[in-house]
Amino acid sequence: MKRLAAITALAVLCLTLSGCRFFTVDTEELMFPPEISGDMYPISKALSKSVKGEYRLKYPSSGDQRSAIVLEDLDGDGTREAFAFYSTADDEMTNMHINAICEQGDGYTSVGDQSIVAGGVERVDFCDLNGDGTKEILVGWEVYGLSEKQLCVYALDDGTFSQLISEKYSGYICCDLSGNGKNELLVHLLNTVDAVNTASLYSFSKNTPAKIGSCVLDGTVKTVSNPVLSTLSTGQTAVYLDEIKGAGAVTEVLFYDGGELKNPLLDTENTYESNRTLRAASINCRDIDGDGILEIPVATALPNAAGTEELLYYTNWCAFDGQKLATRRITVVNSVDGYYLEIPDNLAGRLAVIKDTDNHRRVLYYYDKETETVGSRIATVAVVSAEDFDSTEDKSGVFELGRSGKSVFVGSVGTAAKVTIDEAQLKDMFKINTPEVKR
Repeated sequence: MKRLAAITALAVLCLTLSGCRFFTVDTEELMFPPEISGDMYPISKALSKSVKGEYRLKYPSSGDQRSAIVLEDLDGDGTREAFAFYSTADDEMTNMHINAICEQGDGYTSVGDQSIVAGGVERVDFCDLNGDGTKEILVGWEVYGLSEKQLCVYALDDGTFSQLISEKYSGYICCDLSGNGKNELLVHLLNTVDAVNTASLYSFSKNTPAKIGSCVLDGTVKTVSNPVLSTLSTGQTAVYLDEIKGAGAVTEVLFYDGGELKNPLLDTENTYESNRTLRAASINCRDIDGDGILEIPVATALPNAAGTEELLYYTNWCAFDGQKLATRRITVVNSVDGYYLEIPDNLAGRLAVIKDTDNHRRVLYYYDKETETVGSRIATVAVVSAEDFDSTEDKSGVFELGRSGKSVFVGSVGTAAKVTIDEAQLKDMFKINTPEVKR
């Protein structure tokens, strides 16, 4: 009884000192958010005055902006505008709102509110799309979770808050694809039900959008990563899309040329698929050689030294110039254990491999292409626990290639192969996977 009384007294004291209302631990479920202090207090006060009733703040589920009230200096005047995302008690199951709040005089005032049939916010971005020096507001709304999303672009000009465009999307990106020095908006939409995969490019003149290009993508893909901005090997700006098919993954590259949005990796003559870049689903585009340009992984056959029916592959990292794929690196990737081997020219096309997944081991053998026979062992790479490796006194013939967490990558080389490598060469070939492009 004494303990219960003490807990009750503590709860009463907390409410007395803070003036807080009771609220759930899930911030998505707040009907009356707790009082916000400091710089956010006048913004919260302006929002409450504008809504005039119960509301729930909504938080973006992805992207760089994760607050329910996002601050951004749109016009570079040193003052940040605020954008609040919420639903009301009356329409919480069907509608979402974005409220624009600006500093006026000694306080903040709501200058506009836009609503949309949606259940949540996926992401929020800011980008100057019309080249006037003021950023527009891009909001990805979750209509039916992540299965159907709506992108809306809003403008805040001279105190007027308006919607410029609303489009269904799977992903989007702001970039200057046309090369005119002004950002465009690329909107990608994958509809797996109807097997439709498209991209559209929009240009903005003042606050008026115009579609300046569109193209078809591989309609057989099931999921797609967020678009990534890079360039072709020629230096022209391009957008790369990694997509998962029923078996494996492909990449499509979009760029703007001659007044058209182009996707040259799509086979428009036969299959309407992009199988030129087909490879394992776990491997995405990346800048493999550090030249600032994304390379596309493309699979080619690698002989299986174990004699089983399992298909093995080289991963050729290719630069794309808008027409042709040119190999920049040849690798053997072990996605399970988190490393890859860069294959030097003298070994390219002259390897056969045993893939021993259960024992976390890969064994490289010499392969004679003319006779299609497997020769002597060239090298072995394996993963062992750091504890076991460090406690083993006799490490003759085995050397450390690298470490990751509690694991050690170890290697050994053969001596009787027709083509041989030494310890230094294997260490140079070995690379631990690093984080891929942010998506």
